[in-house]
Amino acid sequence: LPISFCCNPGWTAASTATMSCTATATTQVKVISPVHTKLLDNLRKNSKACEDGSQDTTVFPEEFKNWRCQLDMMRPLVLALWRTAMMRNVIVSLVGMIFVLGGVYGWLSSSFTAAGLVLLAIAWRGLPGGVPWLEVKTKAGFHGQTSGSNGNRNGRIQRAMQDWLSSYEPSPWMMSGEMRTMLPYLINRHRGIDLQYERVWLKAEDGEHFACDWVFPPGGFDPSQPVVVLLTGLAPSQHWTEAGGYIADAATHLTRSAGMTVVVLVARGTMDTTVSKNLFHGARVTDLRQMLLMVHDALDAAVAGGASAAAKPPVFACGYSMGAIILGNYCGKYGKDPKLRAAIHFSGIYDAVANMEFTYSERTWQAYLAYNLKNVFFTEQSKTEAEKRGVDVKRLMSRHVSSVVQLDQEFVSVFNGYDGVQDYYRDLSLAAEGKWREVSIPMLAVASRDDPITHCDALRAEEFSAGNSNLMFLVTESGGHVGWPLGHTPWTRGWDFANEAIVVFVESILADGQQ
Repeated sequence: LPISFCCNPGWTAASTATMSCTATATTQVKVISPVHTKLLDNLRKNSKACEDGSQDTTVFPEEFKNWRCQLDMMRPLVLALWRTAMMRNVIVSLVGMIFVLGGVYGWLSSSFTAAGLVLLAIAWRGLPGGVPWLEVKTKAGFHGQTSGSNGNRNGRIQRAMQDWLSSYEPSPWMMSGEMRTMLPYLINRHRGIDLQYERVWLKAEDGEHFACDWVFPPGGFDPSQPVVVLLTGLAPSQHWTEAGGYIADAATHLTRSAGMTVVVLVARGTMDTTVSKNLFHGARVTDLRQMLLMVHDALDAAVAGGASAAAKPPVFACGYSMGAIILGNYCGKYGKDPKLRAAIHFSGIYDAVANMEFTYSERTWQAYLAYNLKNVFFTEQSKTEAEKRGVDVKRLMSRHVSSVVQLDQEFVSVFNGYDGVQDYYRDLSLAAEGKWREVSIPMLAVASRDDPITHCDALRAEEFSAGNSNLMFLVTESGGHVGWPLGHTPWTRGWDFANEAIVVFVESILADGQQ
């Protein structure tokens, strides 16, 4: 029978465009299990569909659409690109190659050949005079307690991850963390564009609506396999199946290769959703909490009346970048009852205040993140609300706010009533107020020493792993920011490093039979 895991039939593209799903293909299966049908019925029954008029359909404030304003906001991007070591070295390499070829083929005098070789040597070693890179002190490898009450479990996780890493082959021609960060988005195949999903809406305590997307394996929901919740990074306005990237890649791998069910938590105001007043910010963990409670209620209802309550699958979570920060903070704030079996995340940090020392990130790649955030989250309605709350909107939408740190200082902290950016960063950091000591489930942080956006020292791996046996860290020498390209043809592997790491981690957690 053809089964389509897409939208609630009651939703129509004409009346609720922001709720419409984009997947169109169907998956052929022979049998639809009763437990899958029960789960799907429960999700559709309890989805809190957005009320008419609750959505802001304005894409961007009219006064900031003119070319002068857009050019002013884009000016920092040019300077930031030049500051990156990658671009500086690429430009010097190209000039050096032109000089060498010109000297060899007679386009230029022979002296240019020697000059070109010098430029190539400089580019190979790195052009001096750029923004200094903050020295990385965290050593590559596994950090975690392998003795004591959780020693056996942690040792099993360590062995599983190290055995898997023994076959890890980083892409040899991507020679910097910046290349390993940027190029995967440009060259990786778009896997997951045909994934079908069930969108479920929830209504938060503050009245805002937010969504999560359920993605099932080809044979439907399998209660014998874990459920994995995915938390996105700073997401685009496009739906994740259209935008591609690591979320679509992970959902494809986990459902089609591992047979797991995936639930994607959609951050407020991103991926085909909008908000009216209370915008997304990184310290809010209540949306994740509310969604996890819904997930457990839906699973309980699906397995009710079955062989036994033990058939309910364990729930895991995985976060990327900002999603990793939120997941870590959540596990500290809800340490006594996180509603998760275990958690894994990639390219996150536990101490956002410490990451402020990473000026290379702020003066280079954060400019692109800040520019995208302005265009994704800022609408006419949010502009009006920001002005009411004391935000200097004209300054915000100018070149004077050109990094994520500045955006958080000028906008997020003011908009949400924090006493400055450091107060906001302490609220979103697992490191603050001893929250890291409250983590009660195994949580593995995966990071790279060459990450150009989040500094792996801001995880405080050695300190936290020594003080809490549930906190483990896997630090690689290279990989970039949510990159880790594989092999000589990395576009054929996508984000399989992270995809496979999730599966290895989940299997190692469940190896002792405890669910």
